[in-house]
Amino acid sequence: MRVPAGWNVIYNQLSARRLPDGRVEANDSEDLYWARTAPPPWLTAEEVAEEGGLRAREINIDAGWYDGYGFRVVVLDPDWDHERASYTTPDLGEFVATLEAWMWMITQQGKLPKP
Repeated sequence: MRVPAGWNVIYNQLSARRLPDGRVEANDSEDLYWARTAPPPWLTAEEVAEEGGLRAREINIDAGWYDGYGFRVVVLDPDWDHERASYTTPDLGEFVATLEAWMWMITQQGKLPKP
């Protein structure tokens, strides 16, 4: 998985693979991955506040495996009381692609994914 600049990975236990019969074997955990945005280290607190936007806020991405439903990616701004976008898929490739695309969109484009 590719993590773009601007993220602190807090937890990464993403362990999943596609079996020969097409099913996905995951480490059976709702807690596979958690990362949060971090302002560029060369900016001072004043510069981050002046810039505003997503760079001045803490955005979290949480991802996990939910047996019976599949993989789920959730964008939190900044916490579980403020869920901004969510995507669920049984497909491992779609899951990783969504996770990478959303992280890129948030830190490189300064946009949140659509709910």
